[in-house]
Amino acid sequence: MLTLDLSTLKEAGMAVALGLMMGLERERSGFERSQESREEPHHRRESDQAEGLRGSLGARTFALLTLLGWVSVKVGGTGLALPIAVQAFAALLIGLFYFQTSSAERGLTTEIAALAAPLLGMLLTRDALLAVAVTVIVTLLLLSKPWFRAWIPRLHREDLTAAMQLLIVFAILLPLLPSKTLDPWGVLSPQKVGWMVALVAAVDFMGYALNRTLGSSRGAVMTGLVGGMVSSTIVAVTMSRRVKADPSLRGPGQVAVMLACAVMGVRVALLAGVVGGIDLLRPLLAPLAAMVVTLLAATWWILRSGAAPTIDTEEVPVRNPFHLKRALAWGLALAAVLLVSAAARAGFGDRGLMMAAGLSGLADVVAITLAVSSQVRSVGLPAATAVLAIVLAIGANTLAKAGFAWISGGRAFGLRLAVMLALSFGATLAVTALQF
Repeated sequence: MLTLDLSTLKEAGMAVALGLMMGLERERSGFERSQESREEPHHRRESDQAEGLRGSLGARTFALLTLLGWVSVKVGGTGLALPIAVQAFAALLIGLFYFQTSSAERGLTTEIAALAAPLLGMLLTRDALLAVAVTVIVTLLLLSKPWFRAWIPRLHREDLTAAMQLLIVFAILLPLLPSKTLDPWGVLSPQKVGWMVALVAAVDFMGYALNRTLGSSRGAVMTGLVGGMVSSTIVAVTMSRRVKADPSLRGPGQVAVMLACAVMGVRVALLAGVVGGIDLLRPLLAPLAAMVVTLLAATWWILRSGAAPTIDTEEVPVRNPFHLKRALAWGLALAAVLLVSAAARAGFGDRGLMMAAGLSGLADVVAITLAVSSQVRSVGLPAATAVLAIVLAIGANTLAKAGFAWISGGRAFGLRLAVMLALSFGATLAVTALQF
């Protein structure tokens, strides 16, 4: 027997709220589309029909559907007969509405969301948090139509192929890789390397997607922030070459490079925290924060000095970062860094690891960050040693960027940039020394 108490009433109210969340969005969407249709008289008849359907499948209808699903479980108990009957009845009604008011411009989004409403009411009785989370996801998908319409025309077939490849790697290939280590130091596991490659590819792909979405006319600030998510080195190389060709871009180019390096600090913290865990992230945060704050302060100073943050003539040439061949090559490079760093530490102690970190950092900070972060968990590398190796790699990478900016971008561009980057690394080194 159904007992009426405060918790039951609260759960019923949640069922209504979940339906209202989806229904209000659908009703608002229907209103906006009907307003657009009124501007074209020959579409008025179809818009009136569609508006009638949306009135039936608006906020109240969605709320009643979720409440009906919730009641079916409460009344039916552990049996499935009543919930199945309620879902079938809801599907029948929604289908009748759809076929009676169908038109060439109609889709199925509202109807599918309405079919999900009773199921969400049923799910509420089993797992309230999951029901709320799924409802939020459904509502966000309903809200995302304008974003998809604006973003999809920008996509190339290469982008879709890369996204599918990334999904295949995460869902199919990674679980099949062996987890057993293949080296005498216990650091080279195919599954671990695969996960780290996929993690880096996912972060890079997000930066690439933002790059594509924001378009070609971007200021120096956006160039640094978005370009730094993919590769701060690419930003430094590109800006240096462009400043050499056009000295008027000296200030904006410096802003872009410093912001990209600041984003690199955030990226290193993210990767180290995911791979190495909180024990590594905690001592690493302060040195990275010192670097990021120093770079942001330097950027603010340059902007205050009158550097116009405008770079409109050319995009930073960022290609889609995920292809299977490219990912395989990067995975082999990461495996090599893992082996070299482990062998250097085994043969020469911490000094050998620091030497490997410095040499690796000249080309890339990410590989050595992942290598030492994984060793924190796999072979018990002390977190302090891992932090020192990452900081040393950042210093080597900073030196390489400053050198390239001076050589390729000219003395006026490279000198100020080298001073700012040196200050940021000095702050990083000072905080690291104070911690240890």
